[in-house]
Amino acid sequence: MGNTVKRVGQKVLNNLLSSFNETPADYARVSRKVSQGEYLKNISIAFLSSYTAEILRPYIHVELAKSNFSSSMYFAPYNNIEQEIINNDSGLYASNPDIVVIHNRIEDISQNALTHFYSYSDNEIKNITLSIVLRYEEMIRILRKKSNAQIIIVDFAYTQNELPSFSGSSLSHSLSTYIQNINNKIWDLCNQITSCHVIKYQQMFIEYGLSDCIEHKLYFLARIPFSAKAQIEMGKVIARTIAAIYTTPCKCLVLDLDNTLWGGILGEDGVEGIKLGDDYPGNVYKSFQRTILSLRDQGVLLAIASKNNSSDALEVIEKHTGCLIKKKHLSSIQINWNDKATNLYEIARELNIGLNSIAFFDDNPVEREWITKQIPDVRVIQAPEDPMLYSKALLDSRLFDKVNLTSEDKSRAEMYKHEKRRSEFHVKSKSVDDFLRGLEMSVKIGLVENITLSRVEQLINKTNQYNLTCRRHTAKDIKNIISRGGIAIWISVKDKFGDSGIVGTAIAKKQSNDEWIIDTFLLSCRVIGRKLESVLLYYLCKLVKDKQGVILYGEYVPTSKNSLINDFFVKFNFKEITNQEDHWSCNLNETNIRPSSFIKVGFVE
Repeated sequence: MGNTVKRVGQKVLNNLLSSFNETPADYARVSRKVSQGEYLKNISIAFLSSYTAEILRPYIHVELAKSNFSSSMYFAPYNNIEQEIINNDSGLYASNPDIVVIHNRIEDISQNALTHFYSYSDNEIKNITLSIVLRYEEMIRILRKKSNAQIIIVDFAYTQNELPSFSGSSLSHSLSTYIQNINNKIWDLCNQITSCHVIKYQQMFIEYGLSDCIEHKLYFLARIPFSAKAQIEMGKVIARTIAAIYTTPCKCLVLDLDNTLWGGILGEDGVEGIKLGDDYPGNVYKSFQRTILSLRDQGVLLAIASKNNSSDALEVIEKHTGCLIKKKHLSSIQINWNDKATNLYEIARELNIGLNSIAFFDDNPVEREWITKQIPDVRVIQAPEDPMLYSKALLDSRLFDKVNLTSEDKSRAEMYKHEKRRSEFHVKSKSVDDFLRGLEMSVKIGLVENITLSRVEQLINKTNQYNLTCRRHTAKDIKNIISRGGIAIWISVKDKFGDSGIVGTAIAKKQSNDEWIIDTFLLSCRVIGRKLESVLLYYLCKLVKDKQGVILYGEYVPTSKNSLINDFFVKFNFKEITNQEDHWSCNLNETNIRPSSFIKVGFVE
């Protein structure tokens, strides 16, 4: 979906939400309106639960619309989870869902284990735990064989507030441990299944309070276990998880300094006068910095855009004992008197990322408005007036949500540091070839499997510049291609400066007995110019040829961002197909495509 369409859709939704109060009536009203929005991308959802879940429909629908998605939903009859999964003719499979949500409450799957928990021996508890986990394993594996839908499991929480023991007792602790042990095993199970995610059910009760979330009368009368407030929160959690599956998170968080990372204005209050430390109000800003650094640990790049005297600001960052964010944590620093739009453009250029990959946090509404108007692709977070709410606003923005955290995500900030060192080395090199040889690159190529699928899906859905077709595929799509005999490979690279992880992928589909076509071919912008395309293409051709392919077709789909590879097929001596613009062919028995000689290559079996 184009950014322009998203912005139009967001404007329509904002108008709908202008007088919106989070009440069931308002959700029902807005839900009917957003159903008419052609600007929204539809997602089909099947909901299997042990309770009456239809009540969640308007909440999920509206919350998904906030992320530019519409939704069609199938709700199976309650307590029919396994029947729906086993029966090939069930409503589950008839609805052909993109997402399957499974929510079986511990009270429903193992009521005796709760009410008689304290009478069981340790061995009996282990057997009950094993029985529950095996049921889940059977359900998930059958579902995965029959459907490529994304699976969301809502794990267990104890929601009965009439506990037979007080919270400080060892019995209460044992019950909590029992439930957590089951959850841990379900997490481990889901980590082994492609496109299977877990929602932490207990978190909702921790945040909003059990007494506010549970409505016993509703459950007894209509098999609805949530209060109206909890229905809304449950809808939010499910919608946010679904949106995270289909949305690329922001790569970079750009921050202001004065009254954002610390209290006060440095130019007026001086280093000693700003509020930043372990006492109020300085501890509020210090806490916000901890939240920011936790995002960095998850792969979010940090940058500064501040109107300030550079030397003074850097003195605070480097020497102030209360400042947790240091220069080493920042991937780009723009501290000057330029307007902030100019600085954001410079940050995007320096980091080689798109403007739509940037989130901007500034306490000043004038600056936020300026960025919104000057660079509409940048995601502007509406900072609340109260700094105590900064962390909540940052995390509630949904701009950094991700359902999978890859090793590349965790090391992204370090990778950008390595890239800076490569750039410095490049400047000192006598020629491009001298630079590339000096990198001492080592490459691995492998077939896409479960362990690499998340990273490949991530690359496909966020890479724009070195991308021949810019087709977007989910993990489900990739698995479908592979299951139909297609080829999907990944490429990783490391050099003397560091390991860049998986940086590219190529996918080919069989057209006929000896004809194949390249569906996807891309490399991360971080490795453009390092001649890795020769390695990736060589192995793709080799694998196609191993499957008796003779003719390999290629397609270049021009976009506003991938013009730098419009000569890709010319460079590798593909022949242009005269009656089809931007379509090319290569006879694999005649081609002389070879990897660059200065790249060491290994194929991972």
